[in-house]
Amino acid sequence: MRILVTAALDEWGIERLGRFGELSYEGFADKKRLLAGRKLVRALEGFDVFVTEVDQVRAKVLAQVDRLQVIACCRADPANIDVATATEMGIPVLRAPGRNAQAVADLTLALMVMSLRHIPQAMDILRQEGGPQGMVKMAVTFFELKGNELWDKTVGIIGLGAVGREVAKRLRGFDTRLIVHDPYVSEDVAVGWGAQCVDLDTLLLESDVVTVHAALTGETKGMLGRREFGMMKPTAHFVNTARAELTDEEALYEALKEGKIAGAALDVFSQEPLPPDDPFLQLPNVIATPHIGGNTHEIPAHQSRIVVSDLERLFQGEEPLHAANPEILQGFQWRP
Repeated sequence: MRILVTAALDEWGIERLGRFGELSYEGFADKKRLLAGRKLVRALEGFDVFVTEVDQVRAKVLAQVDRLQVIACCRADPANIDVATATEMGIPVLRAPGRNAQAVADLTLALMVMSLRHIPQAMDILRQEGGPQGMVKMAVTFFELKGNELWDKTVGIIGLGAVGREVAKRLRGFDTRLIVHDPYVSEDVAVGWGAQCVDLDTLLLESDVVTVHAALTGETKGMLGRREFGMMKPTAHFVNTARAELTDEEALYEALKEGKIAGAALDVFSQEPLPPDDPFLQLPNVIATPHIGGNTHEIPAHQSRIVVSDLERLFQGEEPLHAANPEILQGFQWRP
């Protein structure tokens, strides 16, 4: 068995995979390259298993690789893989749901606190060279930047998937009231995470902080627009570390500029990275980060546990837990 790995794995994952065959590890972050087209076809020659994260495994590539038997994609949504073509060819495509859930949840909590406590503005005051100084500056800070605690606040979580659940887990320590909108989650499941299920309108009306963690689908695209932001409290804060397309950015900008909501902390935008003159960056009540939610040193360890464990199951004749095309697993057999 020959295994090509271009995804970032930790030492545990590399060692475990190496038990099942000849492993070539060429992490894309180390090599600083993304494989596609002819380069990917050449790279895959002679390999049975491909573990990837960003490489573009399209139909034209799959048509030219006759030995490849399994693709493991270190992403929750293997959007870089032509899953339909792989399915036609009898190639299982494994995926890694929740690989960045802890990283995104950590950032979400950090952004909540930063927005509620006006931390960026407080840092700006310290950097100002002109204007009030000494105790006068301290007084300005005290009166103008008095923030809010998460204690006794209602936090509304839109989407109780892998990230939403990690956010709920972290919020337990802040003595918040948690409400959730997720049509695919039962009341019993929500209660298990310390939350109450409500409809979207109720969540928007009652929340002091709204944080969105829904998957982007045809159903959820643009789910938060002018009407929805208009329902939020003028003292409420909005956090988006999921997908920009879940919101109407123009409506969100208007709500922030006109003071219809108190603030927003955003890690995702329709244009990335934001140009320095983007209108969002001119608003004092916006915290913006350049899509760093899933970018931590621990991600290789998380995705190794998920993907390598599933490959081990497949190597041992068991059914993996996370396949993008589970319908072909029943008759799958390794070729010599």
